[in-house]
Parts: sequence; structure tokens; C-alpha cells
Amino acid sequence: MKNKHAKSSIFLMEIILNILLFSVLVVIGLQFFMRTHSLTRQTSELHQAVTSCESVAAVFENGDGTLDALTESYHFSVDLDNRVLIYLDENFSECRKEEAHYYITVSLADGSTPALTKATLACCNRSGEMLYTLAACHYQQLRAQKNNQPEVHA
Repeated sequence: MKNKHAKSSIFLMEIILNILLFSVLVVIGLQFFMRTHSLTRQTSELHQAVTSCESVAAVFENGDGTLDALTESYHFSVDLDNRVLIYLDENFSECRKEEAHYYITVSLADGSTPALTKATLACCNRSGEMLYTLAACHYQQLRAQKNNQPEVHA
């Protein structure tokens, strides 16, 4: 009888240890899955920010060197002197300010010349955390005049 009782208590201890070990491994595994999900979301957000900034930079670079091309292309943008705010929703599509989850700020940079206009683009989330920055340049075509002085053409 003693032998049977000893075997069953060892078996019970084995089951308890297995359940405890399994529980610890499940908790560790869930932490890895949650961290992976968070990193995937952050990577996706960064990718969308980069793509959106590159799209806005292409509009600026192909424009006339002013921020007017941006306000014409992005209808819900806000023009603030030497700065334009472009509001984006959770899918990084243009939207109104009230619906915005992200925004891109385009500022004219110092050091611009008649032949070269520089701009700085910054994509931020709703809380103001900067996700990505990009510099863009617009080059004006120069043509020689008869008196050998370059002339800037738009």
C-alpha cells in the first residue's frame, strides 16, 4: 500500500512540475509574440511614413520651388508662410485635420539660392513623435544668356 501511495504522489508531483513548466513557457512565448507584433506595427508605420515623405518630396521637387505645388496637390493641407502641414489618416492617406493620425511638415530650408530651393520634410504621429525626416531639393534650370550671365528659368 505504501508503495502505491509513493508512486501516485511522485506522479502527481511530475504533473504539477510539467504544468508549472508549461505555464512559464507559455508566458515567455506570449511575450515574444506581443513584442513581435509591436515591432511589426512600428516597422509598418515607419515604412508608410517613408513612402509618404518620398511622395510629398517628389511633388516638391517637380514643382516650381515653392510650397504652392504642395497646397495644390494636397487639398487638405495648411499653408503657414514658409511651412505646409499635410494631414494623414491611419492608412497614411490625405485627410482633414480632425481625422488625422499623422502629419507631414514641409519647411523651406535656409541656404536656398535662385537655382536651388531646399526643403525639410518631417513625418510625425498625432502625439508629435517624429517618425521620419527627409531633405528635398528643387533645381531650377539655368540657361546661358548672351552676356554670359546664367538666367534662371522656371
